[in-house]
Amino acid sequence: MNLNSLLFAFGAITFLVTFSWFKYAAMEVFKRELQSNENDEGVWPKLFKVFLVDWLICVLGVLGTGVLFVVIFSFAH
Repeated sequence: MNLNSLLFAFGAITFLVTFSWFKYAAMEVFKRELQSNENDEGVWPKLFKVFLVDWLICVLGVLGTGVLFVVIFSFAH
């Protein structure tokens, strides 16, 4: 494993950790919304949309942050 791959992996992990903290806060808000809303009919389509958006953000964020770490390192040298 070369240095660029290691930096890419470090950037990807950094993004995933940060995004997971954000998602924890969003899940707490969603739990409160579910408790206050007695109508559970629209929950599953909403959760599926959230899953797709989160997956897309994770894919793009991991790639983007990994590339950003490698580019910054390349410019620093």
